Amino acid sequence: MIQELKKRDCGIKIKLIPSGAQFLHFEMDIQGDHLEFLPASTMGEQFGAVVSALYTLFYENDDGHEEWRPRDYLSDEKHVIHTAVTKVEWDNEGDVIEIILSRKYEVDIDYENDLIEIELKNYDKLLRKYTVRTKDLCYAVAKACTEVLKEYGFYGYRYSTEYDCFKLHQLLYIKSFALLNFEARELVSKNENEWAKRTSFEKELELLLFDM
Repeated sequence: MIQELKKRDCGIKIKLIPSGAQFLHFEMDIQGDHLEFLPASTMGEQFGAVVSALYTLFYENDDGHEEWRPRDYLSDEKHVIHTAVTKVEWDNEGDVIEIILSRKYEVDIDYENDLIEIELKNYDKLLRKYTVRTKDLCYAVAKACTEVLKEYGFYGYRYSTEYDCFKLHQLLYIKSFALLNFEARELVSKNENEWAKRTSFEKELELLLFDM
């Protein structure tokens, strides 16, 4: 069993509503704004890409979180990298929005003050810009995914969005960061082969099922 997982209030609210066709109804309340969009699977990415983009802004131990797509990097005049950037494009068959996530590239994380910048653009025109605590964005994303999966199931969600999905290890990391509890991510030796590691399936399931 994982040490006590604790839900908390979060200023960002995200709701995902599969349409039963190719559209995913996305709603977000953030810093006084209410945002809605209908990304279409026929045109490309949906919320699973946001989960992957957020996951890609982190790294842990020997895991660079680079399996999704290359990050962009911002560097100073001395070519020292200071910020990682990922992007997702949503298209609802006509209206396009680009979601740009930026986070300082730091080894030592101050969880209370770690920040992510969110930019929403339409054909390079800036629509909205927010700076939020990283753990709050992770909380909102993980909560939305948890709620929609509990309501629709893994295959039901994929079927009802034609065909969005979440990579489990990515979602579990984001949920771990949101709750500041990484027990389900702990790697232990599987056998005498030092390169083979395992995690606790029981702790992973407990984390996945935890209501936020």
